[in-house]
Amino acid sequence: MDRISQLPDFIVHHILSFLKTPKDLVRTSVLSKTWLHLTASFPILDFSISDFSSGESFFNYVEYTTSRFCHQNLPAHRLQLVKFLRDPADLDIVDRCLERVFRNGVKELVIYLHNYSDYSEPPSDSEESASDYEESPSATAMPRYRLPNTLLSVSVLTSLTIFGCDLPSSFMVDALKFKSFTRLKLENIHIDDEMITYLAASCPLLQVFEIRSCPGFKRFCVHGHQSLQEVDISFDAPVERIDIEAPNLFELSVADEGETGQPQMNLASCEKLTSVSYEGCPLPNDFLSNFPFVENLVLFTGYNGNNLKLSSNSLRTLVLNSDFDLEETELSTPSLGLFIYSCNEHYSGLGISHLPHLELCMRCYLDDSIDTLWFQKLRLFLDKENGFKALNLYLCTDQKLIVLEKLKTVELPPYELKHIELHFEHEASSGHATFVDAVLCCFCPRSLTLRSSFPLITFEEQSPLVKLLEQEEFQGQTSIQIVSPYSTKAQKQFKGLMSLPRSLPRQEKAISFIKEEGKFFNELL
Repeated sequence: MDRISQLPDFIVHHILSFLKTPKDLVRTSVLSKTWLHLTASFPILDFSISDFSSGESFFNYVEYTTSRFCHQNLPAHRLQLVKFLRDPADLDIVDRCLERVFRNGVKELVIYLHNYSDYSEPPSDSEESASDYEESPSATAMPRYRLPNTLLSVSVLTSLTIFGCDLPSSFMVDALKFKSFTRLKLENIHIDDEMITYLAASCPLLQVFEIRSCPGFKRFCVHGHQSLQEVDISFDAPVERIDIEAPNLFELSVADEGETGQPQMNLASCEKLTSVSYEGCPLPNDFLSNFPFVENLVLFTGYNGNNLKLSSNSLRTLVLNSDFDLEETELSTPSLGLFIYSCNEHYSGLGISHLPHLELCMRCYLDDSIDTLWFQKLRLFLDKENGFKALNLYLCTDQKLIVLEKLKTVELPPYELKHIELHFEHEASSGHATFVDAVLCCFCPRSLTLRSSFPLITFEEQSPLVKLLEQEEFQGQTSIQIVSPYSTKAQKQFKGLMSLPRSLPRQEKAISFIKEEGKFFNELL
């Protein structure tokens, strides 16, 4: 007995949303007349060229599915269309399908139409071969698709994402009728200053506004917007000014991808703006004066010959992804709880506002540039009275670290810390012991935790690492206790110094060493 088809339509549609490909949906539709109706009224219209073997089969499916759905006289929950356009006839098909869906309404609209005229060679993920591209003059002479004017009348629209299209011809003439519009993302679309101001003024419920690589605008100005919460702007041509007056704005991301220079910014009235991300260089020393209430800051910037100076009384978390040397960085941030420094361009700093550190912690992601000089600079940076209590080091390289042996000759007293945590992201090697040795030459922690993503690492009592740690034992009253970092004792010891997951991640090995008075004993993980 088919019990699933007896469920309410909206529940069955939710189940259908987990099907991965159009082929799965077609197979389901032929099970019975009931399933044919259920798939016909399925309100999620997801069309991506990557699911099809050719452009012809793609458009045949798009036309058939949209026509069948629109006969139900229902609004669509979501319409997504992703396609590389290579023939002018494609534009007519896209136009017909969108007009058909717009007639009944759609809540979420995602349009990614890549135009071959934007590329010097066929994109690697397109369905066409290089020879097809070269033999098709129409592919390189394709006009950009212009969205139909009927889009402006889709009153149920809540979210709009557009890539590679032109806005409707009557965009600045006809009034927008987006009554519930909350999210807008524009990418690779020509837009000017007046259009940005018009969009913000015409969409009073807009909460998220993203503009990415859109040529034409010089200023991003939004005034008196009560609903706006998140703004994301990226550009590769000069932008003169970003001026936002939005009392509920709490997150801003600005990316100067062309390194054209920081625009003038005026956001001082945004009292809820606590999270800021900025990519670009050079970075002026008065950068944070634009954000008097910032608590979480992510910076992707390069060295420009000057020291990096950051001053803020409100800043709590800072991510610096840069080639700035630590000795060229000066922080005046009395409320800072976490400082993440990365030489690794793949580290994004996402989610930093949720880290529960209570005492000042520094976290470093290290790449192949790690050497004796880097450790010396780290040691001198910590001497600047920043007040760090814990240090996390992520070793993201498998290179030989023999050069760190030179640290033993550096005449600097070890810097005292409450806790150090070391993460090894490559398989066990003699370099790990060298790395631990280098850390303990520079720092004198009360406790140390070692972690690895690779199960091949074994932390046994007689291993070289443990022997090395036993050598650190003070003469006299102090001994080293070896425990699991997930044990009750360790969690009590590290409270406020490190973020502990609720359970041991799969395949991770971890062990902690705690200096304390008393006899030596161990409790291995």
